[in-house]
Amino acid sequence: MKLPAHTQVLRASALLLTCLAISSCGDDPELVRKREEQKAEIRLLDGELKILQEKIAQLPPDRTTEIAKMKQDSELQQEEISKLEQEVVSLQKEKAQIEKDHEAYRRKYVVR
Repeated sequence: MKLPAHTQVLRASALLLTCLAISSCGDDPELVRKREEQKAEIRLLDGELKILQEKIAQLPPDRTTEIAKMKQDSELQQEEISKLEQEVVSLQKEKAQIEKDHEAYRRKYVVR
Protein backbone atom coordinates (compact mmCIF):
# COMPACT_ATOMS: atom_id res chain seq x y z
CA MET A 1 0.00 0.00 0.00
CA LYS A 2 1.50 3.27 -1.11
CA LEU A 3 1.15 6.36 1.12
CA PRO A 4 0.25 9.77 -0.29
CA ALA A 5 3.18 11.95 -1.30
CA HIS A 6 2.71 14.54 1.45
CA THR A 7 2.69 11.81 4.12
CA GLN A 8 5.93 10.35 2.73
CA VAL A 9 7.53 13.82 2.75
CA LEU A 10 6.43 14.41 6.35
CA ARG A 11 7.79 11.06 7.49
CA ALA A 12 11.09 11.64 5.70
CA SER A 13 11.41 15.10 7.23
CA ALA A 14 10.64 13.78 10.70
CA LEU A 15 13.20 10.98 10.27
CA LEU A 16 15.86 13.42 9.07
CA LEU A 17 15.22 15.81 11.98
CA THR A 18 15.37 12.94 14.46
CA CYS A 19 18.68 11.75 13.04
CA LEU A 20 20.13 15.25 13.17
CA ALA A 21 18.92 15.80 16.71
CA ILE A 22 20.34 12.49 17.94
CA SER A 23 23.68 12.94 16.26
CA SER A 24 24.13 16.58 17.35
CA CYS A 25 22.88 16.34 20.95
CA GLY A 26 24.41 13.05 21.98
CA ASP A 27 28.07 13.80 21.42
CA ASP A 28 28.68 17.43 22.38
CA PRO A 29 29.29 17.74 26.16
CA GLU A 30 28.21 21.40 26.12
CA LEU A 31 24.85 20.48 24.62
CA VAL A 32 24.46 17.62 27.09
CA ARG A 33 25.16 20.03 29.98
CA LYS A 34 22.64 22.56 28.62
CA ARG A 35 20.05 19.84 28.16
CA GLU A 36 20.50 18.68 31.77
CA GLU A 37 20.26 22.28 33.00
CA GLN A 38 17.08 22.73 30.99
CA LYS A 39 15.63 19.49 32.39
CA ALA A 40 16.42 20.66 35.94
CA GLU A 41 14.84 24.04 35.25
CA ILE A 42 11.77 22.37 33.75
CA ARG A 43 11.40 20.20 36.88
CA LEU A 44 11.78 23.29 39.09
CA LEU A 45 9.23 25.28 37.10
CA ASP A 46 6.88 22.31 36.99
CA GLY A 47 7.04 22.05 40.79
CA GLU A 48 6.39 25.78 41.18
CA LEU A 49 3.49 25.51 38.75
CA LYS A 50 1.93 22.68 40.75
CA ILE A 51 2.28 24.69 43.97
CA LEU A 52 0.61 27.70 42.34
CA GLN A 53 -2.18 25.52 40.95
CA GLU A 54 -2.82 24.14 44.46
CA LYS A 55 -2.91 27.67 45.88
CA ILE A 56 -5.34 28.76 43.17
CA ALA A 57 -7.54 25.74 43.86
CA GLN A 58 -7.67 26.71 47.56
CA LEU A 59 -8.76 30.30 46.88
CA PRO A 60 -12.34 31.01 47.85
CA PRO A 61 -14.73 31.52 44.97
CA ASP A 62 -15.43 35.03 43.71
CA ARG A 63 -18.43 36.41 45.56
CA THR A 64 -18.61 39.94 44.20
CA THR A 65 -22.08 39.40 42.68
CA GLU A 66 -23.38 37.99 45.96
CA ILE A 67 -21.90 40.93 47.87
CA ALA A 68 -23.46 43.41 45.45
CA LYS A 69 -26.87 41.75 45.90
CA MET A 70 -26.46 41.78 49.68
CA LYS A 71 -25.60 45.50 49.59
CA GLN A 72 -28.67 46.19 47.48
CA ASP A 73 -30.84 44.15 49.86
CA SER A 74 -29.31 46.00 52.80
CA GLU A 75 -30.14 49.36 51.24
CA LEU A 76 -33.74 48.26 50.64
CA GLN A 77 -34.00 47.09 54.25
CA GLN A 78 -32.56 50.40 55.50
CA GLU A 79 -35.24 52.26 53.50
CA GLU A 80 -37.93 49.99 54.98
CA ILE A 81 -36.56 50.59 58.50
CA SER A 82 -36.64 54.35 57.91
CA LYS A 83 -40.27 54.18 56.75
CA LEU A 84 -41.24 52.04 59.75
CA GLU A 85 -39.49 54.43 62.15
CA GLN A 86 -41.45 57.33 60.67
CA GLU A 87 -44.64 55.33 61.03
CA VAL A 88 -43.81 54.57 64.68
CA VAL A 89 -43.26 58.28 65.38
CA SER A 90 -46.57 59.09 63.68
CA LEU A 91 -48.41 56.41 65.67
CA GLN A 92 -46.85 57.60 68.92
CA LYS A 93 -48.06 61.14 68.20
CA GLU A 94 -51.52 59.78 67.38
CA LYS A 95 -51.52 57.74 70.60
CA ALA A 96 -50.50 60.78 72.64
CA GLN A 97 -53.33 62.82 71.08
CA ILE A 98 -55.86 60.04 71.74
CA GLU A 99 -54.70 59.78 75.38
CA LYS A 100 -54.96 63.57 75.71
CA ASP A 101 -58.46 63.54 74.22
CA HIS A 102 -59.45 60.64 76.48
CA GLU A 103 -58.18 62.47 79.56
CA ALA A 104 -60.12 65.59 78.52
CA TYR A 105 -63.24 63.46 78.04
CA ARG A 106 -62.83 61.89 81.52
CA ARG A 107 -62.47 65.32 83.09
CA LYS A 108 -65.55 66.57 81.28
CA TYR A 109 -67.69 63.52 82.04
CA VAL A 110 -66.81 62.21 85.43
CA VAL A 111 -67.80 58.60 85.91
CA ARG A 112 -69.44 57.93 89.26
